Amino acid sequence: MMRQTRGENVTMGMQAVWDHIRLAAERTPDNIALVDDRSDRQLTFAELVEDVEAAAAGLGAAGLRPRQKVATMLPNVLEHVIAILALHRLGTVVCMINPRLKPEEAGMLIGDADMAGAVCVADPAITAAARDALPMDAPVLTVGGVTNGTAAFETCRANGYELPPWSSPDPEGVAFVLYTSGTTGLPKGVMIPHRATDGRVLFAPVQCGLRHGPQNKALGLMPLFHAVGFYSALVTTLSLNGTYYVHSAFDPPVAVEAIGDHGITFVFGAPAHFHAMLAAPNFDPADMKSVDTLVYAGAVMPGPLLDRVKPAFPNAWITNIYGTTEVMNALYMPDPVGKPLQYRPGFYSSVRVGRIGGGVDEVCEVGEEGELLVDAAADATFLGYLKQPVATAEKLAGGWYRTGDIVVRRPDGDLELCGRVDDMIVSGGENIHPEEVETILMQHKAVREVAVIGIPDDQWSERVVACVVADGIDGDTLDVWCRESSLADYKRPRDYAFLDVLPRNAANKVLRRELREAVKDN
Repeated sequence: MMRQTRGENVTMGMQAVWDHIRLAAERTPDNIALVDDRSDRQLTFAELVEDVEAAAAGLGAAGLRPRQKVATMLPNVLEHVIAILALHRLGTVVCMINPRLKPEEAGMLIGDADMAGAVCVADPAITAAARDALPMDAPVLTVGGVTNGTAAFETCRANGYELPPWSSPDPEGVAFVLYTSGTTGLPKGVMIPHRATDGRVLFAPVQCGLRHGPQNKALGLMPLFHAVGFYSALVTTLSLNGTYYVHSAFDPPVAVEAIGDHGITFVFGAPAHFHAMLAAPNFDPADMKSVDTLVYAGAVMPGPLLDRVKPAFPNAWITNIYGTTEVMNALYMPDPVGKPLQYRPGFYSSVRVGRIGGGVDEVCEVGEEGELLVDAAADATFLGYLKQPVATAEKLAGGWYRTGDIVVRRPDGDLELCGRVDDMIVSGGENIHPEEVETILMQHKAVREVAVIGIPDDQWSERVVACVVADGIDGDTLDVWCRESSLADYKRPRDYAFLDVLPRNAANKVLRRELREAVKDN
């Protein structure tokens, strides 16, 4: 079914990202859509649409065409929002690459995907890697200056190119390529179809209670090249006619100040964001009263931290989201205080608990641990991995997406997250989930970060080792802490490795494989 709006076709029943933005602009053209935290520059919805369409025309004049793949490698800046939306409006497939990747890694992703151009930060190493990976005449535009003969994205506008009228795209066509965190190798390109937009955008108001209208003010903590940063924070806020505050680089005191100064109502972050903000010298719960919707994802929030977050944001409804780039938000838990590892199926997902290593029809009983499987037919699900048919077939075998996460279904129907299939430690014939041990250790006030791993052991097959970032404490003290806790003795770490920081990748995920190698070498 088609309807006409300002001379352009929009398919009812499926809205692409640009449909959401344009319709929001029709409803409230004069409301503020974007605010840049570096310059305080503001764009109304009408100005946003005008700037995006001018930039799309400029990108077309630069030689880019619909259905070509184009890379973006930018931090959270207002121009990043314009670049993504302009490339999308032009009809290209926007491939959002983490700018913190090593240049050679980014170059490999660009070359492997046969991209036709790039919009990136004005870093000589990044632009050189992009140029080496792209065809000789491919356009490379930069934000924040020019380097290596690039053109400035900020001035890439119109230039005589006639932008075709917008028409809703094929629902199964690839809209965006987002990348996995790459904890076990080079990130994989996750192909997101246009039909996934509604499921990825609408979960926030439905599951998290996000409001509609200009009173909704979101602080953009999550990177725009992440699924939740793009869909759940940016596009959702704009779709609801709210204001998105572009937070360029996470700085805890600056984020705290922004919440108080702007009356931020919606904060979506990772547990590390909230841990850092609570430790900021200017943090005051009295300044957080405007926040009515607080959502976290990306990692498990330790119980002690969650207990501190609740009173620190006194008026916030807290929701814990579980998801992946591939399937978005498959599980959620409203008001997770006291149950940090419990979830229930999301409104847009069908899930089951399958036997680890078994077929998708081998469903576990209540109380039995298994792998979380998500129905691949769900609207928000990805199409597959870019140019990786074998990996796609493995993940989507039998029509269900294998998450690699271990869960157990409780008698009340909720699911309890136990850990990763790949991270599970087998010691003396017993299965040990690192997250369970980490939760106990994080309850000690001196422990700032911890990652539990298994290393080879001649007697026990694997030995439990805790890699700890802590202040003024030793292994003997932590061993006593574990002995006096509810942790079973066979799960207790046998060794402690004290580090200044935990190794993380560009997506801030702990690199357990590096920890295993470092501990084995020592």
